[in-house]
Amino acid sequence: MKNLAKILLLPLMLLTACEKDRPGKLETADIIVNVVFPATYSQQGAAGATVTLTNASDASVKTATTNSEGNAVFQEVLPGTYTFSASKNLTAAEAESLTGINTPVSLNATQGSVTISAANNPTFTLRLQGSAAGSLLIKEVYYTGSKTPSGGNYFSDQFVEIYNNSTDTLYLDSLCIADAYGNSGLINPTSLPTPYKEDQDHVYVGNVWRIPGSGKDHPLAPGQSILIAQDGVNHKEEELNPNSPVDLSAAEWETYNERPDNRDADAPGVPNLERLYFTGGFDWLLTVFGPGVIIFKADFNSLEQVPIPGSPLDPRIKVPNSVVIDAFEALKDGNSADFKRIPAGLEAGFVFADDTYTMQSFRRKVATVINGRRVLQDTNNSASDFEKLSAPTPKGF
Repeated sequence: MKNLAKILLLPLMLLTACEKDRPGKLETADIIVNVVFPATYSQQGAAGATVTLTNASDASVKTATTNSEGNAVFQEVLPGTYTFSASKNLTAAEAESLTGINTPVSLNATQGSVTISAANNPTFTLRLQGSAAGSLLIKEVYYTGSKTPSGGNYFSDQFVEIYNNSTDTLYLDSLCIADAYGNSGLINPTSLPTPYKEDQDHVYVGNVWRIPGSGKDHPLAPGQSILIAQDGVNHKEEELNPNSPVDLSAAEWETYNERPDNRDADAPGVPNLERLYFTGGFDWLLTVFGPGVIIFKADFNSLEQVPIPGSPLDPRIKVPNSVVIDAFEALKDGNSADFKRIPAGLEAGFVFADDTYTMQSFRRKVATVINGRRVLQDTNNSASDFEKLSAPTPKGF
């Protein structure tokens, strides 16, 4: 009986051995895909992200969800070429804890042509991309001007600073900056509010300047800023105004208004913005009583030019709220709310200086700091978002 059992068992053993040695039998691999947040986020491992492996040969798909460390584990993956992808949606609260910006955001990552073999059990890394809202912000506006040693008024040292408040590098090519049309308050007894006040869907602007570029010529890293100077020179020089609080010779851009009489000097060391539309005098003067300033991106030629009711002055440019990236508004004083020029949907409040030519400036508050990157406050209300300074702080905090 024992010999018979051995005889019966032998074919079974041979069959099993043949199964293991059968040509074409593929071994598999266990792999880990580590999904991480952008480097500018407060943590790296992205828990709860959906990870997908797509086989290039037969389009078969494997899906897994990352654990608390951001790892998705895939078992028995056949050798071959794959495309990896990951996605993660953040609620406003989740985004705020990671970026400091209270806005929902969608993050994604893709890596193609990934080769998997059975030789080892590798770990792959996917870094999510995507930017929380907040993007470009007007960080500081210095418009009040300064007094000269002889008591004269000096306004050529005005500037606007623009800051990348997002978590990604942004490109400034084609970014426009403009000033809203209308009085800042009761500057004289005949001063009236803007005639466009009832249109809360557009901003009507008098002067438009644009950063040139073909699309990716002017990158701006997260937490960095640029200065747009009225005149890109050292205003503290003796022949200008030794009392001026700023040296703008290192500004990234200036607004040069080329004229036959050459009244606006061109600073040779600072590039010029493109002048798209101009209705001012010899220079781009932000009203010292309190300007409204917007930054936006749009096809300028598609924007409507609207006559000023009852006025012989040049038409104003009608900018839809939908293309405005950020806005700032200052008025003459605290009693000038009726003179607001920027729709409340873009900018609910306003700031005001103590007087003209005081050197006072307005700088946006810091909401939080994440990995050394300052996240600026943005509630669409200048009264809440900006603080009044006794002197401007270009590129400073």
